[in-house]
Amino acid sequence: MSLRVAWGKVPYKEARERAVQAVPAGERLVQSEVALPGWKLAKPWRWRRPRVLVGRRLPGDRWEGAKRAVWSVYWGIEAVLEPIPDLFGRRRRGKPLKGGWGSLAGGLATALWPRVPTTDALPVLQRTDRRLHVSYVQQGRRRGELGAVEPGWSVAAEQVAWVRHRTDIDADTFEFGFTDGSWVRVELPSQHAVYFAECFPRVEAGRP
Repeated sequence: MSLRVAWGKVPYKEARERAVQAVPAGERLVQSEVALPGWKLAKPWRWRRPRVLVGRRLPGDRWEGAKRAVWSVYWGIEAVLEPIPDLFGRRRRGKPLKGGWGSLAGGLATALWPRVPTTDALPVLQRTDRRLHVSYVQQGRRRGELGAVEPGWSVAAEQVAWVRHRTDIDADTFEFGFTDGSWVRVELPSQHAVYFAECFPRVEAGRP
């Protein structure tokens, strides 16, 4: 579980409810979950990352400088400590992305790393009766309150070939595979995430 989630309260339920505003007319929402980049999923080059919620602000966003510096230290510590078990052969977790940034999985991966100039954003995965969407819910940098909603990346539901729950990594880790043969690791930090995964064909860890 990431330090962002473990040390900061994330309003999962409220974000899911607010993200409903982004569901396109004519589509029916089936399940949704707040989503974060999976374990070891690298941040894409800046030009690949979607720029979202441009010009949107919430009270306290200008206070962010010191807070971001603190989070940078936390993320740095996490990046150093998490690989240590692998060095002793305790876990073999594999790579977090197959197929490259131009693949279907790469599209989902980049959608989980939005560029937000003036505020923060929570990516929400939404499974409708037609598509898999990523929508963004504005989150204030100071108090964490939620604001505007913006739609982002999406793909036809039938192009999601499988989902597997990587409990060998941790309880929050899932991998999404696509019909082009690509797949990506995603963190769904909610105790109800298993119900979201059940909306897609499932395979066991280690396959395919």
